[in-house]
Amino acid sequence: IAARLVISQRTAQGHVEHILSKLGFTSRAQVAAWVVEERQSSS
Repeated sequence: IAARLVISQRTAQGHVEHILSKLGFTSRAQVAAWVVEERQSSS
């Protein structure tokens, strides 16, 4: 992500942590599990 956005890895990680916090998650794995659950419930 950082290379693609031409920012440092630490800056990218800070942005990811902020987004996770706003969504009420603590890890990307939790987001992935939530997406799977949402897809299953909408089908």
